[in-house]
Amino acid sequence: MNKNLRKMVTAGLFAAMIFVFTYFIKVPVASGYVHLGDALIYVCACIIGGPWAILAGAIGEGLADLVGGYAAYAPATIIVKALIALPFIFTGAKKEKILTPATALMTVPAGLITVGGYFIADLIIDKSYAIVDIPGNIIQAVGSAVLFVIIAAAFDAVKIKSKISLK
Repeated sequence: MNKNLRKMVTAGLFAAMIFVFTYFIKVPVASGYVHLGDALIYVCACIIGGPWAILAGAIGEGLADLVGGYAAYAPATIIVKALIALPFIFTGAKKEKILTPATALMTVPAGLITVGGYFIADLIIDKSYAIVDIPGNIIQAVGSAVLFVIIAAAFDAVKIKSKISLK
């Protein structure tokens, strides 16, 4: 199979998984919900890298906002989720393993992008939620970091990157 086609199909599968982990596995908070989709964006960025991981994250979580009644946040979500993939693309996409000290550390800037990005979105959409939303976004960032470490370790244990063979 063509390398680009394989990446496109893998990105599509990740977009679907990201949607499921965002839309169906969520905990309501003050102005929205906390979900587990970000962890899969991190994993996807480490596995496929480049624009495909950005698209998978933006599509999966953007659709979850549209379908879930948060359409006003969909543009912000698309931007924030594209940005949170970048640290992992730069540090993990070329590595043999998903979980490395560098990728584990990249959960910090990704979390800061999430908290800061949604703070800016809240200032634009509804200022009354800007401060109220911060704790939920911090919980989401920390939860996603923990889940990323768990999923990445499990995927590394079965050598998933070599089995997908996107090189």
